[in-house]
Amino acid sequence: MLIKKFLVILFLSLLLSSSAHAKKNDIVIPKYFFANELTRETCPLEGVHGHGSWGKTYWELDLAITHVSKKKNPELQGNNYDHLMKFTKYDWNKDHVLRSNSVYVNHEKHTNRMALLHGAIVTAIIDNKMEEHGPIIAEVMVAWAEAGVMLNTLTDEEISQLKKQGKAKSCYGGGKAKGDKPCLSHRPQEVQIYGSTYIQQAYLMRDQFTKKQFKIIDKYIDTLYKKYIEPWTLSAGKSSVGFFQMADGTVSVLSYLAWKDKPEEASKWIKRGIKKANKVVYKDGYIHNNSFRGVKDVWYHSKGVNNLLGLYAIAELWGYKKFPKKLKKKIDKTVDVLNLGLTDVKTYRKRKDPKQLQNHTKEQKDAAYHTHQMAISLDWLIENYTDRDHTIVANDRMWKSKKSAYFVDRNFGFEPKCMN
Repeated sequence: MLIKKFLVILFLSLLLSSSAHAKKNDIVIPKYFFANELTRETCPLEGVHGHGSWGKTYWELDLAITHVSKKKNPELQGNNYDHLMKFTKYDWNKDHVLRSNSVYVNHEKHTNRMALLHGAIVTAIIDNKMEEHGPIIAEVMVAWAEAGVMLNTLTDEEISQLKKQGKAKSCYGGGKAKGDKPCLSHRPQEVQIYGSTYIQQAYLMRDQFTKKQFKIIDKYIDTLYKKYIEPWTLSAGKSSVGFFQMADGTVSVLSYLAWKDKPEEASKWIKRGIKKANKVVYKDGYIHNNSFRGVKDVWYHSKGVNNLLGLYAIAELWGYKKFPKKLKKKIDKTVDVLNLGLTDVKTYRKRKDPKQLQNHTKEQKDAAYHTHQMAISLDWLIENYTDRDHTIVANDRMWKSKKSAYFVDRNFGFEPKCMN
């Protein structure tokens, strides 16, 4: 009898211990994906007409979906709704062929609209105008879904088949430092970024869709995820090359899990992101591939730093409690390397690429020695998530000039300063 009681007590204690442990490590998806609260104080988005906008670049932009330009910029004739609805006719495949190569990916026509959509939704939430603006925003998102925007883009698998057939090469002319050659892999990569951002906006709008609209949006999201997001993220995780947008795809999958309300699967994907980061960040803070990109090395390195800190920040926000301390120390060192690159590029370049990859350009006309312009809050991430000096990035004049055309960090789909 005593033995039986002991076994029961032991079982209950183990069960309670297990429950407590599970609760301690439970992922909790923030109400707004990247924030638990959205107010003017926590997320003061200030819009400007960016590249690819319907208005003049850098001019002030009212982010409300109902915006008409006459009030603030009388020379402009247009509105946010029309600009967003025109996206239903967009063909990224054609655009990419006409205007992009291995060095330059001219993605502003879809990037600009995703930022504007995000701004319109956040503005409606903050201004308590979702009752008025929600149906209009929902109409836009449903129109994109029904048009299948971006879904005709080549997939990773299709590109692989083209390469096997000898009909396509990898970027930079087959890895021969030829920047003017096509780079087909940028196509599905961009859809992965677009898809993640679209899903985040759908998550913010989830209570605004009718049942019919929800089904249309949900089907579109499933297709984006299955064709582009999951394959790209899985491929990125297996690759030993670099750390790029959406925390190398981790944020993209988390966007999908938020939409599907599957927080129990988040830890698995955060671990994937951590594993990849640990693989590509060297002990001295240089990042495999990112840090060794010819005349754009510092620029690419800063993109890596931004996405690494984004991984750490989003993991912390979602309640992930097992981020490796050793990896965090290596990430902190990537900031030291960035600061070196911004202040003494010759010393920065004494560290040679151990893999001697040729996916870069040495043409001086393509040089970029500044922080990545779409990493709009990298100084804030450094200040808030490391003990390193953030002022070198903050005082990067070229970065400050170029980033002023953006109010959303497209590496994540939102403005990092809004995280809370």
